[in-house]
Formats: sequence, C-alpha cells, structure tokens
Amino acid sequence: MSRDKIFQVAKETTISNIVAIRENLTRCVDEGMVDLNAEYYNELLLLEDEGSLAQSWDELEEVITKAKTLEVDVAAWLANHGQTSISIPWPRPPVS
Repeated sequence: MSRDKIFQVAKETTISNIVAIRENLTRCVDEGMVDLNAEYYNELLLLEDEGSLAQSWDELEEVITKAKTLEVDVAAWLANHGQTSISIPWPRPPVS
C-alpha cells in the first residue's frame, strides 16, 4: 500500500474514532455527565474537522493526541459510574 493510501486510511480511522468518542460522550451526557457549554462536544467536532483537513502526519498526530485526551476523560467518567469502554486503536505513521 502506498504512503498516500496509508495516510488516507489513517485519516479515515482517526475521524471514525473521534465520532465514536463523540457517541460515548453523548451517552455520558445523557446519563448525567456535565459538559459545560458543550466544550467536550465542540472540541470533538473541531478535531473531526482538523483531522479531515490534515495534510501531513504531524498534523494528524496532533489531532490524535488531543482526541486521546478526550477519550481518556470520557472513559474515566464511564469507569467512575460503573461502565466500561473499549480502548480505541489509533493509527501510527509508517516507519521510514
């Protein structure tokens, strides 16, 4: 698979992961989590846009790093309320 194709697949995977986090966040909010001014939700929407616009691995990795932080926050809330979530596998740049 070409490097460009690998990058495109990584972008698609990243966006899918962000959508999954957003769905978990919606579940959390429905169950009582406070998302003041929809900050988490808006950040996830922003990251989804940034991920789709990423033109390099550096840009995509920045989006992934921010998304992972939100993933941990949502997972922690779920864990504190007796629920579990599955850790999301994130893409990595190919080794040169």
